[in-house]
Order: sequence, then structure tokens, then C-alpha cells
Amino acid sequence: MMSAVAANQSVASDEELKAAATLFQKAAGVFNYLKDNILGMVSQEPTPDLMPDTLAALSAIMLAQAQECVYLKASKSNMSANALVKVANQGSQFYKDALSMMTRDIVKGIFDKDWTNTVSAKGKGLEAAANFHASKMCESEAKIGEQICRLMEAVRLADQMKPHVSEDHFPTLRGAATALQTAQKDNDFIYHERVPDPKSLPQLEKAAVVKPTPIEGHLSPRFKDLFESLVPVSIQNALSAFEGRKTEVVNTETGRLREYTQLLNAQLASLNLPAALDDVLHHEKCPESIRQKSSKVKQCGGAQSILSKIAELPSLYRRNEELLNETQRLIQEEKQSDDNLRQQFKEKWTRLASDRLTGPLSQEVGKYRSILENALKADNLVKTKYEQQKWGIELLSKPENELKEAIPGLGNMGGAQNSSTVNELRELVNKTTEIKAEREKLEKSFKDVRFDMSGEFLQSMSGSDVLNEEDVSKTKIHQLLGPLKEQVNKSIAEQEAVMEKVQSLNKKFTDEKTGSGTADRDNILKSLASAYDTYFELEGNLKEGTKFYNDLTPMLLRLQQKVTDFCFARKTEKDDLMKQLQQNIVAGATGGNSSAKAPPPRPPPPTSGALAQNHDLPNVPSHGTAPPPPPQHYQQQQQQQQQHQSYPQQAPYQPNSYMPYPTGGYGYFPQPYTYMQPQVNNPPPAPYPGYPPMQQGYPTQPYSQYPQQQPPNQNPPPYPVGNPGHPTAGNPPQNTNPFI
Repeated sequence: MMSAVAANQSVASDEELKAAATLFQKAAGVFNYLKDNILGMVSQEPTPDLMPDTLAALSAIMLAQAQECVYLKASKSNMSANALVKVANQGSQFYKDALSMMTRDIVKGIFDKDWTNTVSAKGKGLEAAANFHASKMCESEAKIGEQICRLMEAVRLADQMKPHVSEDHFPTLRGAATALQTAQKDNDFIYHERVPDPKSLPQLEKAAVVKPTPIEGHLSPRFKDLFESLVPVSIQNALSAFEGRKTEVVNTETGRLREYTQLLNAQLASLNLPAALDDVLHHEKCPESIRQKSSKVKQCGGAQSILSKIAELPSLYRRNEELLNETQRLIQEEKQSDDNLRQQFKEKWTRLASDRLTGPLSQEVGKYRSILENALKADNLVKTKYEQQKWGIELLSKPENELKEAIPGLGNMGGAQNSSTVNELRELVNKTTEIKAEREKLEKSFKDVRFDMSGEFLQSMSGSDVLNEEDVSKTKIHQLLGPLKEQVNKSIAEQEAVMEKVQSLNKKFTDEKTGSGTADRDNILKSLASAYDTYFELEGNLKEGTKFYNDLTPMLLRLQQKVTDFCFARKTEKDDLMKQLQQNIVAGATGGNSSAKAPPPRPPPPTSGALAQNHDLPNVPSHGTAPPPPPQHYQQQQQQQQQHQSYPQQAPYQPNSYMPYPTGGYGYFPQPYTYMQPQVNNPPPAPYPGYPPMQQGYPTQPYSQYPQQQPPNQNPPPYPVGNPGHPTAGNPPQNTNPFI
């Protein structure tokens, strides 16, 4: 690529010549690096383009072109003749070295003749330029004989260059012939010096001003290795299995955390904590904790936000259901068409039955149908849950003055506010808040665990063709997630110890409170606390549910496209088979050669009457007199049919060996058509949301087992519906002449 960009630079611009020289040196460095390291990179003999001798020749060509760019830039800048001689002569030597490498027996057939001609001509052109500039030095030193000899060499070499490289490429050579004539004329009339033999001239000096640029790190700061994740199929399958195992552990542990957090919230709400403590400490009609809960609910949109999201679920469900129904309809129509034709043509219909091909597709449709049914049940569970807490959620969504009016009076708290029980209970309630905050961080830590197992699996496979994926994966998962699982167990144990103390102290705290109306007030505050917890649980459920449906749509679209391609391919196969059957029937009826082009089919004969018995005879009356004798051409036709009966029967129709398959241009695949089930190592995650419920109809792990949707540039989704296909890279354009 660097050589191609450099070769397209204009020789008329100093900046472009400078850029070309830089790129050619970098290209030389790349080829040189490959030459020294290629044998250690591949486990077998490399292809001819990557043989060390080929790479050495390419590196030499790049270096010669870089020296040439420097010379062209220097000549345009009117540098001294001495400097130009050294640069041009070194460039000529570089081209000669490159030509020598290109003509070795081991690489001789790799380079086209145009390449060798161009390299040879460039070397002669630079040598001619070196002699031309040397003649100017001789002129300044009054060495007329040597000057003429240098000019004669320049003209001779330039003439040898012209068939392959234009003289315009080296503008300095245009005046060589004129300068030679002038020098010879002056020598004939004035100096009369002897012109020496070119072989007796002293060697011109050389100066290498370019060298291969060594590779240090990546070639570009934006470099991205396109083959970074390329591993053997067995390793790829193992990676998918590892991700499935890791995801299962993560879902299980985060589900435990959410389950115990939900249990913690339910227990605190049943004890009316911390609202009961606020009543004792602050004597406010609306406790501070309830005001804070109401404020957070209103910031998130209140009850209206929940209702609007619930209202979106049916449309999201219908969109996915319609895609699945259309996919199933295509499969059923293709099967019905194949069954009808099989019943019509009997044993002549030789292609594979649809049932043998659509099994995996139908199974995939059924799998998605089950997921959608479970998602619909989850939607109804969300609606039921909202209806149960509707009163409390709507009350928390109202202004503060209406909230205060709905809460009964304080009553007589006695001396409970000065009790040590209140202080201890307050500390324990604060501890539960800390536990929930730590769990949020712990859950995030589970989701942030990333590890590339390619190296582990490759190391495990070294020296063996068998990969024990299960043992390697379980060992690594225990190493990665073991400490986090211990933190989960510690958090659950801490919660149980704290709640045991809370219940004991709360009983004592309740006994210390006196006065009427306290029970009603506690019940209202409990309901509001429970509604608050349910509100944010529903917010999370609805967010996960919306994401679930939106992520499911492209999966169903890919499945539908796969079924559409299958049906199109089957239709193409059906049309070919129908055409062949028609040709066979017509050929058998006429007695002609089945390989010849069949005439158009005749209309079907009548099913009753005299014409049904004599439909091959022209002008046969349906009743009355006996038919006339058949014409002569008909008798000949009958004889041909009798002779044809002794011929060997034509083999039954065999489907074409290849069949067009429309996937972005017509590719071909072997017949019979076989649906390739994609390998899915990860089991499909539990549908949204995860249940069975634990208590009172609530899910134990609310929506924690949705399909884990990964970013598109990281890991593939754990529930693929098919191979979307990989773009087939075309052959790169051949740069037959990368020289300027």
C-alpha cells in the first residue's frame, strides 16, 4: 500500500517527491522486516511472494525508488553538480542491485518482464544523469576530452532507456545531445583534445541518502490488527463455550444479590423502617424518608412514566410476533408447494423433501416462539405488579401537600425518642443502606470481568489436537469470579445478621411507642415504602423488557432473511426440475432424443368422448362415421415410437449439481440443498424476566436473565440466530508497475 501511494505521487511537486521518498523507505523497511522474520512466522514453506529472496528484491526496488525521488527533488532544487553525481550514481547502483536480485533463478518467474525492463531502464537513466552532471564538472575544470566522453555515455545510456522509460522522467537528459554537439564542435575547432575511452574514466562517487525505515511498533497510531481475534475453529468454539459458562455464573450471582436485596427491602418495609424512626426523632407528619422517596419517584417521571412504558410493550411484542409469523408462513408455504408437487409427480419428483431441510429452521422458529410466549407472561406479571402497588405509586407521584394529607397523624410517641433502642435501630438501618450500595458496586464488578481466553486455550492445545475446554474454562472462571462470589456470600451473611438484630430491636421499639392511630400510620408508611421499592423495580424491569424486544427484532430479521434465501433457492431448484420433467415428458411423447431441444408442450387431451381415445389423430369426429385412415406422416410417427421403445430408458431426473443461492450475488453450493445449522455453543438465556416467583407473585430474580446483549465490537450475542455471513474479500488490484 505504501509503494502504491508513493508511486502515484506527482514528480512535479517537491512535497510529493519528499512524501514518496519517505513512503518508499517505509515500504523497504516492511519488506526487509518480513524477509528476516517470515520463516519464523509460518509453520510451513511460505508462498513465492513471501520467500526471503522475493522480499529482498522488493525491498531493493523500494530503496532504489526512494533514492530516485531524492535525486529528482535535488535536480529541481539546482543543487551542485558534485552532489547530483553522487546521488544519481548511487540510485543507478541500487537499481542494478535490484535487477540482480530479480533475475535470480529462484525468483525469476515471479516478476513480469515489464518489471525487469523498467528496473534496468531506470538504472541506465540515473547512470546517464550521473555522467551528464559529471560532464559539467569536467567543463568547469577545462577537461574537454573527458567532458565529451561523459556526454557520449549519457546520450548512449539515455537512448537505451527510452523504450521503457520516457525521457521526460529525467528532464536533465533532454540537453545531453545538444551539449555533446556543442562540446565536439568546440573541441574540433579550438581544443583538439583526445577523447578517452569510457572504460579508462575514473569511477564516479556515490552517496546513499536513503535506507529502509525499521519497523518500531505499529505502522500507524490508528493501527488495528484485523486478524487479532482470528483463531482455529476449535478455539473459537471453546471461546463461545467459555463465555456461556462465565455468563451463567455472572447471572446466577447477580440474581442472588438482587433476590436478597429485594428480600431486605421487603423486610424493612414490613417493619415501617426507617419511616417509624423519623416519626420518633422529628415529629413530622410526613417523615423525611417518605419525602425523599417521593422526590426520587417524581424525578423519574412518577406513575405516568411507568404507565407509558407499560403501554409500549404490546406494540413491541406485536412487532416481533409479526416477524416470526411471517417467517413461519414462508416455511409452511414452501413445504405445501413441495408436498403438492410430490403428490402430483410421484416418484419423478426426486429432490429432497422440505421436511428434511426445514427441521432446523422450524426448530429455531419454535424456540423464538417459546421465548416470546414467556416474554408475554412477564409483561403481564409487570402489569399485575403495578396494579398491586398502584395506589402507593400514584400517591408518591403527587405534590407534597397531598402526600401529607393522606398520612394519618403522629399520635403520642411517649419517651421513645430518647430511647437507646432508637439509636441502635438507626445505626442498623444505615448499615442496610451501606449493604445495598456495596452490592451495586459488586454487581458492576461482575459485569466488568473480561478476559481473552485465546492464549489459555492455545497453550492448552500445544502438542495435542484435543482441547479440554470444560476443565480450562472452569479453572479460569473460578480464578476470575471466585473472589467476587466470596464477597456475595459475605454480603448475604452480613444481611442476615443485621436483619436478625433489626427485628429484635424493632419489637422492643414498638413496645415503647404508645398512643392511638399509630397502627394506621405505620400501615400507610409501610405501603408507601413498599410502593417506592416496587416503582424502581418496575423501572428496571421495563427498561430490560424494552431492550429485550429491541434486541430480539434484528435477530428475527436475520432469521427471516435466512428463510427467504432458503425459499428462493428452493424455488430456483423447483423451476429447474419442472423444466427438466417437462422436457422429459415431451421427449418421451415425440420419441425424439431427450437431449435435443424439446418442442413446446401440447395442450392436454380431453378426458372423455372419442377425442379422448384418438387425441393424437387430426380431425377425428366425436360420433357418427368411422374416422378416415391416418395420414402418412402420422404412420411414420407411430413407427418411430415403436422403434424408440427398444432404446434404453432415460435415467430419472437428477437435480443440478449446483444451484444459485441469492446472498448478495449468485454463489453456488453443492446439491442437494442442505440447511447448515449454525453452531451455537451458548444455551439461549432464560426469557425475560427470570422466574419462578419467590413470594406474593414477585419474581425472585427480576429480569436478571434477559439475553445478555454485548456491544457489537466486542463479544457476539450469546443467542445468535444464524451466521450473518462474512464479506468475501476480492483479489486486491495488482500493481503491475509500482514505479514512479
